[in-house]
This record gives sequence, structure tokens and C-alpha cells, in this order.
Amino acid sequence: MANEEIKISDKSVSLIEKQEVGASIKIKAYKNKLEYMKKKHIPQKPIKEVLTQLFTENNLLSKTTRDSISKILYCQKDRIVILITDTGKDIIWNRDKLVNNYGWFFFVSKTEEPQEKKKKKKKAEEKRKEEITVDKTDYQYDGRIIPLTQKRFMRPLYHTKEYFQYRKLINSKKIPQIEINQLLDDFFLKYENVPIKEKKVIGKINFYNEEKVVVIKSLIGDKMYENLEDMVRKYGWYFYITGVPVGDSEICKAIDKIEKRFNKNYFENISLNNDNNETDIRVSIYPIVLKPNHNCHILGLGNLNILLDCGISDAEESEEEKEELEEKEDSESEEIREKENDFEHIENYLNEFYDLISGAEEYKKLLEGNKEISKQEYKEQPEISERQQFNQDETPSNQTSEVEPDKLKPKIDAVFISHSHYDHISGLKKLIQIYPEVPVLCSRITMDLFLLRDSKFLKQENREEIEEEEYRNILKNVIYVENGEKIEFKDKNCYLAFYHGGHMPGALMLLAKTKNFRFLYTGDYTYWDVTPFAGTRRFLEQISRPIDYLLIDGTSANEDFGNFSDQFHSLILFLEQKAEYEDSTLIGADPSSLAITFMLIFWRYFRKLQLRSGFKKRPNIYVDMMVKKNIEVINHRYEYIYGPISRLIRDKANPFNSIKFRWFSHEDLDFLRTRNNIIISHPPDLSYGIIRNIINVIGRNPHNLVFLSGAIHEQPGLDLIDGAEEIVFSETWKVPFRALLINTFVPHLKIKLHADRNQLAEMIKNLEPKEVCFFHQKGSKLIEAAEYVKTLGVEKVSIPVKRKLKILN
Repeated sequence: MANEEIKISDKSVSLIEKQEVGASIKIKAYKNKLEYMKKKHIPQKPIKEVLTQLFTENNLLSKTTRDSISKILYCQKDRIVILITDTGKDIIWNRDKLVNNYGWFFFVSKTEEPQEKKKKKKKAEEKRKEEITVDKTDYQYDGRIIPLTQKRFMRPLYHTKEYFQYRKLINSKKIPQIEINQLLDDFFLKYENVPIKEKKVIGKINFYNEEKVVVIKSLIGDKMYENLEDMVRKYGWYFYITGVPVGDSEICKAIDKIEKRFNKNYFENISLNNDNNETDIRVSIYPIVLKPNHNCHILGLGNLNILLDCGISDAEESEEEKEELEEKEDSESEEIREKENDFEHIENYLNEFYDLISGAEEYKKLLEGNKEISKQEYKEQPEISERQQFNQDETPSNQTSEVEPDKLKPKIDAVFISHSHYDHISGLKKLIQIYPEVPVLCSRITMDLFLLRDSKFLKQENREEIEEEEYRNILKNVIYVENGEKIEFKDKNCYLAFYHGGHMPGALMLLAKTKNFRFLYTGDYTYWDVTPFAGTRRFLEQISRPIDYLLIDGTSANEDFGNFSDQFHSLILFLEQKAEYEDSTLIGADPSSLAITFMLIFWRYFRKLQLRSGFKKRPNIYVDMMVKKNIEVINHRYEYIYGPISRLIRDKANPFNSIKFRWFSHEDLDFLRTRNNIIISHPPDLSYGIIRNIINVIGRNPHNLVFLSGAIHEQPGLDLIDGAEEIVFSETWKVPFRALLINTFVPHLKIKLHADRNQLAEMIKNLEPKEVCFFHQKGSKLIEAAEYVKTLGVEKVSIPVKRKLKILN
């Protein structure tokens, strides 16, 4: 092993040559890159030349990373450089470039393990044996068959602090270990401390003779927990009580059976440029629908036209929207005030778009002919000419009976769906009826959750197929894209790339790259990680900067939520206090996002409290069946969820399987008679469904808590926040409300999955956009946010105007 020093940022760092490196360094990514280097014949540059360029000439690594490197190890034979550093994410993010530039694989490690520690670790790994099944039988109880499995080499998951305490009790008291069948007969038929109701919902039993452990998988385990020590003393076994596995998703399985019309190579032979030359490709944006609750833009990339989300609807305006329109006095507001059915006019909107695009071509010709017209003057022309304005019952003046049929239905080349919330996907079903062969780009989870909420799948008797033809047609057109994937066009250096958007499972941002122009559409996003999905911050370094045009969610851009973690912690402290007194809490939440976030965060907190501090009053967490169906999707698609939850499910330590999670429906509300529960149900504003039955019980007790998460738009949530003491569900159904509403008691406690101004600032800092445009909020509310973005150093900030074409380059 050769040892010398190298200079980095005015300090000396040890450079150590190793003859070989351990298997733990040769990860899957290394093996793939090694094969890639050999296949592409990438030369391996001398190590000193590599390090000199990397630390003095190359700007791939930040100063923070360079300064943090304490030691460098390398193995010439294996083509590996190991950088010892506490940071270094940018090394991992730029691995591809480093491999191509230098012919070395760069591995990041926080510490170099001492040799003695390595030996102990290796010895422990050799000693640890894989769990094996010894025997499988069945145990019959009350006409039911319970699978009974004998296993050896118990999984580390069951080696809890509680297990060792009870194992010590068994050994110290020399409690005899009863034979398993005798134990089961006595427990099911004679042991009265556990009620029959709990015994009837036991789904599976595993046991380990050597470790003296019985693993009981059940839907309910309250009395078993209460009598755990008594059962240990009686039978000489420790009982690990866990939940029944949540299982795979029926809707995911049915969706996966649909054959696709397109594949990911579909766009490879499509050119954005008619001439296929090296000139810039025109990029334009054209908002079709701009409301807080509906979103849809057309992104023009040369010849290609992509619908950014499909939040199109013919729903009536809300009172809030009508008031905003009445405040406007310009001539355009008169045209907009005419309530339009978006779908009746979608083709006309598109025709307007093409008229304006044609004008853009005319503008280019004017420039070529040296006519006296500036680009800025062209862009500032009225966005909707008089001849393009029309009412519902009129034929647009630019259309006649002689117009070609395809002119009546201008082409859309693709639809990108950022996530499955209604305001971004509401019009997809109808759009595919009008455009039956348009590709739909979205993540798997987005499509799963859309069908789960929007289709009638859950009412089907047969759950093996998607029966509704209109949804089958959508699924045929889907091209699935996931975090980190690219779709390339025929033109060189032109592609679409996709990155996690946070906000909810499956949410993606879209980056459109054309030559040297970068356009980023965030969809709805959160910058910080929110269990169980990753925020945008982990992926922004993968996006080359600066962004030329950033179209960003402005829903909460002028709000300040404070520290995200502190908000969750404040809520948990309320819940812990209620658990101490065995009172209950009701939380209204979106079933596909915050409901899942809450249940996982609460479960983790109270589990740690139980294991570390012996907390005896750990509450049960109840969620409704729609939340359960959403969880099944995540459980089924776990490999597309970034972060710890994905690894836990993969490693069979799934928190969703906990005995403390319970599912309820209209037919099973007995838990409302018990105490010390956290109930999570949808929607956030308590406006309909099963949550009415729950608030009827929980809301009457002044010792209980209620928290409405996310945005509140409907009654009775709005009335409660205004201080109402009664909930009116109908003329004949009125419920007194006496519980403590956290929203009014602590008004600054806001938990939303739209980014606030602090997260907006982090996005601006990381992406360095030349121009920022907001969407997803009333213009009047975005003025303050726009001024704030200017203080961050962005000179061009805009708010989109409905049906105004904007050429971006």
C-alpha cells in the first residue's frame, strides 16, 4: 500500500493506493459502470492527473465537498477512487460525467472502517444465517384455518428490547416452554383474558422453537398486548404481535394487464424541427385553463405540442372565482366572465394557439426581410384578437364549413400528467375520447391513484380486469416515466427528463431541453422530504443550470409555514398529550398524500416512544378503506417510492403491517366506542362520506382533538375554522361541536403539501432561473410572491394570462 499526499483547497490530504478493495465497495452501480467503461473503451487517466483536474480545473464538485475530503484511496486494478467525506452528494450525482471524463468509478464513504471492525463485521455476517421454513401446517379454530409455520434462524426484526426482557424473565424464572400445539389449544379454547373477537381475526402464526418466540399476525391485538407478561409466564414463549400484511393492490394488477399502444422509444424518430438543422427550436407556452382548482398549459417545442396536465372541467365557478372576475374591469374580463365549458371549446383554444404559432412564423419571416418590428413588440400584441373571441353557441370566425376536418381537431402530440390530484387530471378521460391516440406521460403510481379515485373499479364484482372501456383506452396510451428517466427526440441534445416532485406519491416534474434552452415545469411540489416520498431537493443537482424558464406552483408561494419538521412535531405533542389521557383525535386529510404521511409519522413516533421509554399508552391509528386502497398501491409499487419506506417494504419490515394500524368502513365503526385512538379519514374539510359518522361522535367530546390538514375549501370545515359550534350536514342533521379544533387553537400550525415561500426560495437558489412564471393560484394572490422572487435576484417574473401565447426563446 503506497501512501503520499495531495493538495486540495490549500490543505494536504492523504492519497493511498490499495492493491484491492472489499466487496462492499463493489456495489451494483460500480459493476454497471465498469462494464460501460470497457464497452465504450473509455481510457483510464493517471490518478494524479484526474485529481488535479477534478480539484482545480473542474467545476463538478462544490467547494463544500472539496473542503470536506479527508482522505483519498484508489485501486488502479479495479478503477475505483474512494473519497472519504461527510458530504459528497454531488460526486454521486455527477458519477456519469466523472466516469466519461476520467475512466474511474468514484465511491463516497464517510469513514474508512478499521480493519478490526471489518473482521468483526465479516464474522457476524458469516455467523448470521438466513431464516428458513422448517414445517408448514394449519391450525383450525372456529371453522377457520390459520396457517401455522415453524421457522429457524429468527429475523433480526423480532430481536426487540422487549423480546430480550421477556427472554430474560423466562430464563431467570425457569418457566417451562409448552409444546406449540398445546399452547395454541389452551390459548384459543381456554385463555379468557383475550376475547374471542381478537382470536377470530388472527390471520397467521409463525414460531421459532430455539428463540421461544411466537409471531402472531392479527387485525386486532389490544388485549394480547395488555396480557403479554401473563402469557409469557403461562406458556414460556414470547409473543411478538404484529399486523396482517396489507398485501398487493388489485387495481395495480388489473392495470398491468392492459397492453400498451406506445413504448418509450416512440419519440426517438420524432423531430422537433422541420428542417432538422442546428438552428434554435422555438419554445412557447400557452395557458388554456388558469384557476386555483384547474390547470392546463400547452408547451410548444418546435413541431411538438405537449399538454402540461389536464385539469379541464365544465364545473360551475366557485363564489370565490366569481368575486375575482367581478373585481376585474378590463375588456378581457368581460370575455372571460362568460362562463365557458372548457371541453366544448378545447378545439377552438387549440386553433387559437395554432393561429398565434403561425403568426410566430410570420414574425420570423419579417425579421428575415429586415422589417421594422421588434420581438418584444410582437410578443406584446393583444393575446386574443377580436376575430378569435366567441361564445359557446357561436362558430369561431376563423372556421367555416369548408375548413378541413383535421383543422377542427388540431393535434396534441402528448399529455404530461404531473400527479393524480383532481385539479391536474380531471379532464383526461374526456380528452382521450376526443384524441383517442395521444400518448400520456406519467408515473405508474399517478395512473394507479387516478383510476382508484376516478373509476368505478372498487364497485366491480370482478376485480381482475378494468371493465370501463374509457379507462382502458387511457391505459393503452400511457407511456410510464419515472424519476431520473429521459425521453429523447431525433434532434441532437433535445429530450424530456423527469424528477420526483414531492407533494404526493407518483408526482413528477418535467424538464424539456431543446438545444441550449431549458424549461422546467414543477407541477405541484414540495422541496423537503415528506414521509413516505422525497421532495425535489434531492434531485435538483441532477438538473443542469441555469433554467431558462421555470413554470412553478404558486399555490402557497406567498405563505410562510415555518420549519416543516417543527410543524409535524407540534402536532405530535398534542397527540401524545391526548394519548396520555386516552382521549381521541380526528384528522381530516387527503387519502393519497397527507393521510399516509400522518399515519407513518405518528406510528414511528409512538413506536419509538414505546420501545425507548416504555410508553404504555400507544394509540391505535385508524384509517378508512380509501386510505387503505392508496396504501396498497404504494405497497405494490414500493420500488418507485424513494427513501426508507421503499427499503422497509423490500426488506419485509413493512410498517403498514403494524398491528397498530386498523382499517374501518361504514360496517365497522365499533372503535368509536373505545378511547385513545388517532382516526385519519378523508376529506380534509369533513364534507362528506364516512367522516360525518365519525365527527358525530368525536366532535361532541370536549376532551378530543380535531385537526383539518391541507387546504380547506368546503363546508363544514370552513365554518369550523370560523368558530362554529355546530356542524350542519343537512336540514335534519346537525351535530354539536365541542372538541378542540387545533386549526383555531394554534392558527400558525399549517401542514400543507404545497411549497411555501421558503421552499420557493430554495428552488430559485438551486435552479438559478432566468425567468420565473407562476401558476395554480389567483393572480391577485401571486403579486406579492412575484415581488419576493425579484428580491432573490430573478429579473424576469411573470404571471400567466389565459390564452396568451408566450414565445420563450
